[in-house]
Amino acid sequence: MDWLHIQKEEIINILNAMLYANGEPISIKRFEDILDIDRKLLIELMEENMENLNKSKSGILIKKIEDSYQMSTNPLYFKYVRQLFESKKADTLSRAAYETLAIIAYNKQATRAKIESVRGNSDSPLRTLLERGLVIEAGRLDAPGRPVLYKPAEEFYRAFEIESLDELIPLDDFDEDEKEEDIMDNPNTL
Repeated sequence: MDWLHIQKEEIINILNAMLYANGEPISIKRFEDILDIDRKLLIELMEENMENLNKSKSGILIKKIEDSYQMSTNPLYFKYVRQLFESKKADTLSRAAYETLAIIAYNKQATRAKIESVRGNSDSPLRTLLERGLVIEAGRLDAPGRPVLYKPAEEFYRAFEIESLDELIPLDDFDEDEKEEDIMDNPNTL
């Protein structure tokens, strides 16, 4: 399609319609294939669209998740939107679930055996993470017993507002003993 003859606003509207209708992330490659549009132009228009929605405090935003885009609700209105879907009970994760999630995220994918070698029994936390859509089964490891591999799901990226696992704090930057010493030396930093 000759996109030079179509107004920029119309292309953005087409992109929004596709994102809304799909509900799930759409890869840049998929947009390119369907619209026969130049990758550079697509990314420029999507970035402009994202910036305009953000500036206007729109009820919807577009999030970049790895090499894809997805329409989502604006966190500014989370307390209202949440009431449509959630019960009144607190929806916090246990420490064990956070630990399990961290193991999976920092390893990019992990088997139950890997998780349990780091933190012990993880049946319940892993089940919770699967139920909440924060991790998904990513296939099976080519090893005896063909154990299931788990990886962070799209919901993980949305919940922690990151585009890729590369944005996680590097483990070598985190030294628990050093942080404890800093706090003990200067308790006013709390």
